[in-house]
Amino acid sequence: MNKMVKFMLLLGLIAAIMAGCGTAQNDSGNGTDPDQNEEETATEGQEEKEQTEEEEAEKDSNDEEGDSVIRILEQNMKYTANGEGKEETAFLKHSTNQSYSMYVLPSYELTAEEPNKDVLLLTENDQVFMRIELLPEDADWNMIEENTKAQLGAVNEDVKTAEAPADDFYKEATVMMAEGNGEKVSAYLVKNEDLSIKLTLFNKEDADHEDAFLQMAKTIMKEDPVK
Repeated sequence: MNKMVKFMLLLGLIAAIMAGCGTAQNDSGNGTDPDQNEEETATEGQEEKEQTEEEEAEKDSNDEEGDSVIRILEQNMKYTANGEGKEETAFLKHSTNQSYSMYVLPSYELTAEEPNKDVLLLTENDQVFMRIELLPEDADWNMIEENTKAQLGAVNEDVKTAEAPADDFYKEATVMMAEGNGEKVSAYLVKNEDLSIKLTLFNKEDADHEDAFLQMAKTIMKEDPVK
């Protein structure tokens, strides 16, 4: 009897040992080492984070490129001066007084006149020029029109309205003009989606550069203020 009990206990012990070995072998074969799992999870998380950061950086870069406009340094321009058709290369100029750039023909010069006002003048005759004023988005246009009419009234009380040039830049423009004593003064109040501007052109009977000024003016583009 005692031999039988001892034999049964020995069989139970052997079975327990074999079961333990099988479990250890299965765990090793399935790669369920806790330390290894933690390391792999951390690596995968880092890779996903780096990939996300790269995608966000690329998106921000694309957005910035989409919002900014790079202007070439020169462009050909057709215009009329004193009734004579011409074509020349205009060069990109940046206003030092207001936040915009424009293309300027060789015979003209862009310069600051006073705060928030520039003049684009004919180099050989500075009495022929265009005054450029960028206006705030919330400007009172009724008041601006009244003030402009009063300014032109100093040239001639008979201030006339005129049709805007057939160009998208001037499609919403209000145009007024007055003539007297050999002078021709005209004003263009332009209000586009991203630009509000007042242009006042001063020409002479023997020096009419109206079209040249208008061709250059329509290249005006607002820029971010210099910080």
